[in-house]
Amino acid sequence: MPVQPSLNAPTPLHALPQAVSGAAPHPLAEIPCLGSRDAAWLDALAAQGRFARYSAGDIAGGPGAGETAVGFVLAGVMRISLPADRHGDVTFFDTAAGGLFGHLDALAGLAPTLSAVAQTGTDIFILPADRFAALLQAEPTIALALLQDLATDLVTRTPRPLAADTGQAGTALYADLLRMAEPDTASEGGLIISRLPRHRELAAMCGLDEQTVAAGLAALVKSGCAERQYPGLRILDPAYLRALASGTPATD
Repeated sequence: MPVQPSLNAPTPLHALPQAVSGAAPHPLAEIPCLGSRDAAWLDALAAQGRFARYSAGDIAGGPGAGETAVGFVLAGVMRISLPADRHGDVTFFDTAAGGLFGHLDALAGLAPTLSAVAQTGTDIFILPADRFAALLQAEPTIALALLQDLATDLVTRTPRPLAADTGQAGTALYADLLRMAEPDTASEGGLIISRLPRHRELAAMCGLDEQTVAAGLAALVKSGCAERQYPGLRILDPAYLRALASGTPATD
């Protein structure tokens, strides 16, 4: 029986050809633009990146954690959240198996500003930005396929506001965080939540779903407004959080 690669941690590079070759479908064959390639070619690509598996509600690594890289979704659904705008609204879109995220920042050579939260058990393949650029340069048919997919997304995909069905989801979450926060003795003017409730508890408090709460917290961390200090949350920019909670546009 062929051995499949562990998605819980990066597979050692020397083990990848043996781990992913064989009769079972190659993990990277789930990506439409790569599916026609043979196992040896896919093995060579797999050796240049790493696999990861996330449970529902987990914040993904790679481009979802500030790494300039590309995440290919092999199974499951990843919710991609964009930073809060001037009005405190966070927009998101879901990327299912066969999709990718972080590719625009990778091509531009920029640190990603997105957040990525798994909506179900989700497997991804993370490819560093320089390896992604080399792939596109060496394989123009793959580059064209990805460009066509991107054009389709730009034309047809409308990012949704965070919990648009409530209209006030973002402000409700941010307001509850402020209510729980206390002065941070280790940071002048800062705030801290010594024990941040679990996503499920926060969702019940705010009247939201767990995925919305996870996306909102991830966006706060990504923006630099807050940082996780387990089991709590440190608020680095209370003024910004208050602006988000009130729905007041931030001033330049």
